[in-house]
Amino acid sequence: MSAYATPHPFPVDGIPREGKNFPDLTAVLQQLDPHTCAIGEHSDLFRAKRSDNEKPQHVLAVKVFRAGSNGNATFNANFQKKLILLGDTLGRLKHDNIARLYGVTYGFGRLPGVVMDFYDNSVVSYMAKCPVENDDKLKWVKQIASALKYLHRQSPPIVHGDIRGANIFIDSTSKKCLLADTSMALVTDTPEFTSMKSPATCRWAAPELMDFRQPHVEGSPDPAPSTQTDVFSFAMTAIEIFSGSPPFKQKKNDSSVIFLILNGERPELPEFVQARPYLSKVIEGCWRKDPKSRMTMSSVCWKLGLTSYLSYALERVGLF
Repeated sequence: MSAYATPHPFPVDGIPREGKNFPDLTAVLQQLDPHTCAIGEHSDLFRAKRSDNEKPQHVLAVKVFRAGSNGNATFNANFQKKLILLGDTLGRLKHDNIARLYGVTYGFGRLPGVVMDFYDNSVVSYMAKCPVENDDKLKWVKQIASALKYLHRQSPPIVHGDIRGANIFIDSTSKKCLLADTSMALVTDTPEFTSMKSPATCRWAAPELMDFRQPHVEGSPDPAPSTQTDVFSFAMTAIEIFSGSPPFKQKKNDSSVIFLILNGERPELPEFVQARPYLSKVIEGCWRKDPKSRMTMSSVCWKLGLTSYLSYALERVGLF
């Protein structure tokens, strides 16, 4: 348990505190630092190690959720229930480009935390520190596409909900990228969290997520994310990676970007993308305004040369 634990109302009695694929690791975690090493929109990040780990140098990340003021008497129970159900689903995922989720922990903050590997850099911070060749950026984009296809082909499909460079990490040894925070946007979709949202994420968001005439998640003030909104965000993330900057980098006001996207405007394609028509068509096919006309991640992977046409055709009819 954390040496710096503070009083908290979790775990809630009568609600499962762990899942088959999402164990409670509270008793075996040792917090490494007295303070957070990073602060996110809805969470604080701590470094930790497992006292029972055969690899004592293996550093873990504990992402502790942080909500605003809470007047909802059922919030704690509902949040824990939702987190354990989601964690149990995510805990069984195995893909080379998806960050592994090890379990849940209590005591690092008022709300529970999820445990994953610690990475020194996201795609964003890595590109800010190190020059990256366009061919290596293309490898990253293909790896992200492969990870998303894997998520979307689960039964039922798993929606990521917040794809952008800040949620994609770089393995310091292999230099491959790993998609993190899968579906965590679905855990933080209640007013206790949404009241703290930043407009900055709109640069990667599909237009229907910013159009409040669209169907909403039950109990949430926000429209529902989907596999189609993931596809849109994938295109914006590809722009971010190839350009080295957020989409619409020339626009300093995040809120103004919302109106650009709703009006059908899209970022300029980087030169590397423009010089490769197949890549341009993929990105343009992913950020179409009509969600139903967007490419699927299966079709993206085929167009990027990650799967054969036969495999893609079989996937389309549900035979593969």
